Amino acid sequence: MSNFRVIPSGLNLRSFGEVAPDNIIAVLPQGQIVTRIGSEPDSEKWWRVQTVLNGSTLQGFVSKSYLSAILQLQEKVLWVVNYDALNWFVDRAIFVKATAVAIRTDNDLERAIPAFHAKGIKVYGWRWPSAERVRALKEAQNVVDLLNKGLDGYYVDPEGEPGRHYDWNQKNLELIAEDFCKAIAAASTGKPFGTTSHFRAKKVFDKLPWNSFFKYSNVFLPQAYWKSAGGLINGGDPEKNYRQSLDEWEVTGASRDKIVPMAGELEFSTAVQIKEYALEAQKQGVASLHFYTATKNVKSEVWDEVAKVG
Repeated sequence: MSNFRVIPSGLNLRSFGEVAPDNIIAVLPQGQIVTRIGSEPDSEKWWRVQTVLNGSTLQGFVSKSYLSAILQLQEKVLWVVNYDALNWFVDRAIFVKATAVAIRTDNDLERAIPAFHAKGIKVYGWRWPSAERVRALKEAQNVVDLLNKGLDGYYVDPEGEPGRHYDWNQKNLELIAEDFCKAIAAASTGKPFGTTSHFRAKKVFDKLPWNSFFKYSNVFLPQAYWKSAGGLINGGDPEKNYRQSLDEWEVTGASRDKIVPMAGELEFSTAVQIKEYALEAQKQGVASLHFYTATKNVKSEVWDEVAKVG
């Protein structure tokens, strides 16, 4: 027996495998989990299933085209910019059942790595590095040193910021990006080395050296956020932004099967939006969830939903 999740907002559970006005047992809501109990071939349109709805166990038939196989979650990553106390962040990661954390590399990662490893949680570093050669390569060497001390992987976050030393949305930065990535990739063999940036990719940062970063990446993390301190992002729809990030990053050069859209920002999110994000990941066959970012302003109900999903 296998479990599946209902894709549409309402799916009719029928007493027999045929569309008829008098055979509807119940309407199953989006996200409802059903268990396949029939022995019909996979190619059959109608599958016999069982589910628990409002405390009652129901059996009937549904159209298989409206079901999504439930993937086993491979990774749940909680991101952070900075924290006042390492113990607080360790507590949050444990609470949400994170399998890994992503910590900006200006924190004390030498303390964080053993603290999280003791709890069975991986530690990734991340940074929006300088686009100036000397500063960029200094960050690369810092990452290499941390990898040698047990860091489990690294995500580079190139973005655009006109007039600042970390503005990657400029021409002629390919060699700096190449040298930065090459140094880290050489030390991170077998570990995740990813790129994260705006979910609309080159439509927002058209001069950013995407190819140089993507060449060395084995995971791609578009920031498919729906709200931040600046307000709604692209209409504020988690599902829409998730789907668009997959399309935009594939067009920009990422392998679609290695694209893992991120959720956020947690401080400006609702529990419903977290659920919508996780459901969309399920629909798209992505078995990793990334949440940006842990702060003390995240609502308790949002923490609860992050803990629940996956």
